[in-house]
Amino acid sequence: MQNMDSTLYPDPPARSDRPLIPSFLYGHAMAGAGLILMGYLLAYMIQFESLMGVWTGPMILTVVVMVMIMVLITVRNEEGGLRFGRAFGLSLLAGMLARLGYNLFNLLLFHVMRPDLAAAYVDLVMDKTNQTFDSFGGAMPGNMEVILERSTRFSISVPGQLLDAVMSVFWIGFVALIVAAVMKRNPDSAEGFQG
Repeated sequence: MQNMDSTLYPDPPARSDRPLIPSFLYGHAMAGAGLILMGYLLAYMIQFESLMGVWTGPMILTVVVMVMIMVLITVRNEEGGLRFGRAFGLSLLAGMLARLGYNLFNLLLFHVMRPDLAAAYVDLVMDKTNQTFDSFGGAMPGNMEVILERSTRFSISVPGQLLDAVMSVFWIGFVALIVAAVMKRNPDSAEGFQG
């Protein structure tokens, strides 16, 4: 006769030797951070105003998603499967670490290489914002100019970059949810679609 406790509470599956966070995740994330850093450095060397270009957001998003996918494909290949929770956690961590390349660039540029460019950057943000308001036929309210100037100065400060890195977890988390949902594979579904 079978013990009643064993049917109600089956033994958990044996844990494998796999580490919780694979070591290659850090390499992939550092490569992504380096790619973002180099992209911004190249843009800065070409033309300072290009730091505010329309390319910046899509470039960061593309690199973050590429790093997430590379990490999850490597985990799936090594472990034979990938559950959603693990896929989400690994892609969130990899994306956050890769995104730090942006913060590192701002810290290097405005605090090490060229601290004198902080005022020029604030002026650039103000000019771009005024151009946007002008294109809609309006003017930026006076109190908004003061708020925008202060927030821009804060955003390139060390505490501002730390806050930016922490707050980016929200959009990276949303992207990680999507990537994890697409990339998860249960080990028992190995006979099916191999995409």
